[in-house]
Amino acid sequence: MQIERKRAIREALATLASSHAIVVQQLELAIELLNQEIGSDEEPITIQTFQLFGSKPNSLVDPNSQSVLWKGRICFLGNNLLFRFFERISRSPNQFISYDVLLDDVWGGPRENSSIRGVVKRLRDRLALGGMAELSSAIDGSNSGFYRLILV
Repeated sequence: MQIERKRAIREALATLASSHAIVVQQLELAIELLNQEIGSDEEPITIQTFQLFGSKPNSLVDPNSQSVLWKGRICFLGNNLLFRFFERISRSPNQFISYDVLLDDVWGGPRENSSIRGVVKRLRDRLALGGMAELSSAIDGSNSGFYRLILV
């Protein structure tokens, strides 16, 4: 298959995934508003979503769509440093990973430490815009020279 056609297919799938996430979010909001309006004492109804693109249950990263999956939401990152960085820290949740390891695994060699900080800032912003503020704030760089993804 031609490279351009593969790229077009990936973009189409990513757009569909994003659209699906928006529709689910709107349905959840409508259900919440209706429950408030009718004053239901019952447990709120939640929408059961399906795993997309054959990803593993509870998986945070979908390499096929180059997206992050979190609590029924999808955030497309693309084939770039944001995705590779998130994929790397999600492989070792709750464990600090040194800048040296991150630079080796994500960038493929030495770079300035500011490269990591810049990618983390952009990643946090992208996740927050995608409705994943909680996940965004779970990227912890409080230990100088290290990052981790806090998943309790």
